[in-house]
Amino acid sequence: MQRRPALVASLASLFIFSIILLIAFYLGLSNQKTSEIKARTVAQQVSNALEIMAADRVRALDDLVGHWPVAAANEIDWFNVRAVTLAKMLPGLRDLALLDQQGRVAWSIDPLRRKQLLQLHLPTLLGTPLLENSAVLHPPQQPQSLVVSRAISMQGKPHGYVSAFFDITTIIGVYTSELEAGGLSFRMQDGARVLLQSGSFTTSAPEVTQPLVFAGRQWHFTVQSQTDIWQSACWMAGLGFVISCGIGLLLYRQFAKDAQVRRFQQLYQSAADASLDAMLLWSRQTDAATGDFLLQQSNKVAAQLCDAALLLPGQSLALLCQQLDAAWLLRRCLKVDQTGQPYEAVLAQPSTLIHARWLRLQVVKSAQGLAMTFRDVSQEQALQQQIRYQAEHDQLTGLLNRYAFEQRLAGLLQSPQAGALCYIDMDQFKQINDSCGHLAGDELLRRVASLLSTDLTAADVLARVGGDEFCLVLTGRDLAEVSQHLQQLLRQIAAFRFDWQQQIFTIGASVGVVALDGYQGSLTDLIKAADSGCYLAKHQGRNRYFIVDTNGPELNHLAQQRQLLSLLHKALDEDLFELYAQPIVPLSVAGQGTHLEVLLRLRDSDGQMVSPALFIPLAEQQGLMGLIDRRVIRSVLQLLAQSPQQLQLLDKIAINLSGPSLSDPDLLPYIQQQLALYRVPAGKICFEITETAAITNMAAARRFIDSLRQIGCKFALDDFGVGMSSFAYLKHLPVDYLKIDGSFVKAMTQNATDAVMVRAMADIARSLQIQTIAEFVPDEATCVLLRSIGVHYGQGYGLGHPAPWSDFFPH
Repeated sequence: MQRRPALVASLASLFIFSIILLIAFYLGLSNQKTSEIKARTVAQQVSNALEIMAADRVRALDDLVGHWPVAAANEIDWFNVRAVTLAKMLPGLRDLALLDQQGRVAWSIDPLRRKQLLQLHLPTLLGTPLLENSAVLHPPQQPQSLVVSRAISMQGKPHGYVSAFFDITTIIGVYTSELEAGGLSFRMQDGARVLLQSGSFTTSAPEVTQPLVFAGRQWHFTVQSQTDIWQSACWMAGLGFVISCGIGLLLYRQFAKDAQVRRFQQLYQSAADASLDAMLLWSRQTDAATGDFLLQQSNKVAAQLCDAALLLPGQSLALLCQQLDAAWLLRRCLKVDQTGQPYEAVLAQPSTLIHARWLRLQVVKSAQGLAMTFRDVSQEQALQQQIRYQAEHDQLTGLLNRYAFEQRLAGLLQSPQAGALCYIDMDQFKQINDSCGHLAGDELLRRVASLLSTDLTAADVLARVGGDEFCLVLTGRDLAEVSQHLQQLLRQIAAFRFDWQQQIFTIGASVGVVALDGYQGSLTDLIKAADSGCYLAKHQGRNRYFIVDTNGPELNHLAQQRQLLSLLHKALDEDLFELYAQPIVPLSVAGQGTHLEVLLRLRDSDGQMVSPALFIPLAEQQGLMGLIDRRVIRSVLQLLAQSPQQLQLLDKIAINLSGPSLSDPDLLPYIQQQLALYRVPAGKICFEITETAAITNMAAARRFIDSLRQIGCKFALDDFGVGMSSFAYLKHLPVDYLKIDGSFVKAMTQNATDAVMVRAMADIARSLQIQTIAEFVPDEATCVLLRSIGVHYGQGYGLGHPAPWSDFFPH
């Protein structure tokens, strides 16, 4: 099959070329005959013209001799006049010479040759004697001129001769000048001698020789056509060869293309059968108005994937779409045919006539119509669904995760409806998780998820959004129905007992509730409001729910707390805390140096002071006091090191420590390091600790106090007297100062009971050799009473207000 196109094309080319060769040969023979006729005609014309010209010139010369005067005053002048006139009339007559009887030149009309010819013996020059009528070629070796002589007789006696010098080239050129331009070669011969030749003679064209007589001599004029008689034939043969090759090439390409198409069809069918995709080729119907396609071809995969009824040859695409109950597919295919844009889609169980749960369909435009491919992607889709499920669900509980929940909730907010968002935080979960381990915590979360899933409708949404935090959307219910559902849920949670390794635990839940009906805020604000409600429910006693009024004061308070917490973090990051100090004044001790307590201040973004009563409890609640204590210790020691003169006058400076700092094992080496770094005497530093913090972890507090007192630091027990166990624990705390709580001091001049309490605390401290400091001293009268009781120091607005650090330690 591969040789057949080349063989057919070669035979066709050879046949066409043979015909063209025959035509070219016939044309060559015809050109040869035409060339011979043309040459013969031209030779005859030139011969006749030259004979006429020769007769004219000889006749003119004979007429000159025949009219020679008998007597003339000057014979040479007469000859010169007549000869010059004659030379002008006869082209080719180069010179006329008058000779005496011996043949010597007496006169010449050519002034350039005259000196050479005068007294020259012409017979000697010509190499032949002068006769009455003679014609001689001169010179014999290179014949260029024809010398024609005539004898002069006067009264029958010889008188001399007249010789005419004719330029053969000029004479012949007059009649042959157009021959070369006409495509002819010619040659003039005198016997065997060539007098003049123009062009080249070849053996491929016939020569025509014409004899002629000129000036009494016998000449031969030969003419040959310069045009190659076979040139047109060769051109035709060459052109025929090119045409034959071109036709053969076109035939070969056409045959090869047909063979290639057949091979491609076979190759396509093999590739299509080996493909993983089912392929269907559709051609447009000839009637464009119908807008339909007919099935032309399909592969083996299509036969395996589709019912045989769908793959009948000539099947209509419209009928196929009807069988598949997919009229939209026909519209899509028509759009692909119109726009050329391919269409691709994944179809779920398109028809019982197709043996696949999921199909990936692709339709593209082809030259004849449409090409449709589809593949069974059931496994891929199942895997994608599994991946999508894992991406949207919590792996531990199987509930929706936070991302998927927010997507669902956002969809619910787009259409206002009754319902509520419930933010659920488990109580006591952390204790169980920490005491029994993560396995117990995971199992508890699974059981809680099962418990929260009870009595839910298909429209409700439950998700795990954090460690022990869940979100529940109860849809289509008013607040009364939501409250009823939550009360029942909280009872079930309270009655639930978690059994783990022979230990039984109870749990609870705090729930924040926000109604969806009429809510106009953002998704983020909605979740924050529900979270805040959960926080308020915890502070109200846990295992309860709190319905949030988005415009109520509770949320404003929580928002303020969040802003304050953000301000605390910013202050730690950018060192925005300010140090103040308040003097502690001696009451009954004289000659003491300056005694100060360091106070911490914070400004908000507007530059206003934030009360320590607001940010200190929040910092303790959020676990930030340890960082704040370290920041204050470092700043105080650094500032003291920068003011050595004021440091010498300083007796004590008190720095407050929070409860978590007393239990921090890393704080002690940190304080020691900072003291060594800034070289501040440890005896000038007094740390104030609260009674509550000290008794919370008595052993740790005792070790901390003992370690720092060994290097010289002092300790004061702050807010003494508030706790009922103050006196019992006082003997176990090695402190240097006892700060009597201001609640007993500020009104002791009016309240006898407060005065008795202050006296009792002062007496006990004195017995333990501990100095006392009274807080919140309001005036001089209180100072007098405190002195009488024996209190050593006083602190309060009556003795000195808190002031910036720079007021006590100016630079």
